[in-house]
Amino acid sequence: MFQLAIIIRLLAFAIFVACVYGGNVLYNLLEHRKAKLLWKIGFVTLYSFFLLLVTYAVWFVFYFGLNT
Repeated sequence: MFQLAIIIRLLAFAIFVACVYGGNVLYNLLEHRKAKLLWKIGFVTLYSFFLLLVTYAVWFVFYFGLNT
């Protein structure tokens, strides 16, 4: 059971890192295409909220995984 908890934590962290790098790639694509400023501001705002939610999800996995 402990090994499963470690695997779940590592998987959650890997997903978080993939989301961060994926967002950077998407923003670079928007920058390369010379997207309008409103699209860039909207993307950064929505992506910030998304990362905040993913961060809390990863934190809950670590918090409850370590306290069980």
